[in-house]
Amino acid sequence: MYLNGSSVINPPITDIKYLTTQKGRAVNNYHIAVVEDDPLFAAELEEFLSGLGYGVTSYSSAQKFLTDIRQKECNLLIVDWSLPDLTGIEVLEYARKFHPDMPSIMLTARNDRGDVIRGFEAGADDFVSKPVDPEILRLRIKSVLRRYNGNVRTRPESVVLGPYLLRPSTSTVYFDDEAMILPKREFDMAMLFFTNPNRLLSRQYLAATLWGKVVDYQSRTIDTHVARLRKNLKLDPACGISLSALYGFGYTLQADVHAMNPAREPLAMSA
Repeated sequence: MYLNGSSVINPPITDIKYLTTQKGRAVNNYHIAVVEDDPLFAAELEEFLSGLGYGVTSYSSAQKFLTDIRQKECNLLIVDWSLPDLTGIEVLEYARKFHPDMPSIMLTARNDRGDVIRGFEAGADDFVSKPVDPEILRLRIKSVLRRYNGNVRTRPESVVLGPYLLRPSTSTVYFDDEAMILPKREFDMAMLFFTNPNRLLSRQYLAATLWGKVVDYQSRTIDTHVARLRKNLKLDPACGISLSALYGFGYTLQADVHAMNPAREPLAMSA
């Protein structure tokens, strides 16, 4: 396959077509998203995967993929480690917020043990080294999809933190005996904070995850949504949970020890 402006290698495209013919087509109805900024390599990869019977959508940037993935689903993500706007690691972390059950394979020329560990921690299910051997890639795809088939990880039905209960199925937040139905983006932001308590989330992380783009440093979009969320959910240190800012960087949902280990369930569990 093509790599970094070099010749077609490992094996050449004629051998890729041979492999497709000899090994047979993959089970259809699987759709693969490919995030790769090298147009020649992406085109060859798309031809190879299509020849195996998979549906393929290619993205030349992380932002384009993250914008689409908020509304669409795919059965497998193949992402390059090095992208012009975000790293493959960041793409995996953001994608997991919307589709925690989506398997992924990372393409990389890196072979450092620490890099591999970082990739797995970010959610990668497997790695394929560059230059890519098509037969190895075919087998890795088959293996990853087989592991996930019939064993899909599902999004939690509810998230409980202190006096709050969040229900993703209805975009509803319960605070003691009060129910608040939030707009989708505001609820998604609440889910990010409540599933990452006491963790500093950067403004760029929030923007890429919720809007699928990088925001200008002076943009007030994130700050406006955070302020609205803080007001609507009555986030205050008095209830053990507050939303605080680190100027110029991001926000933290601060939860005290009592909120992290609630003594009782929220009142609206049956709603």
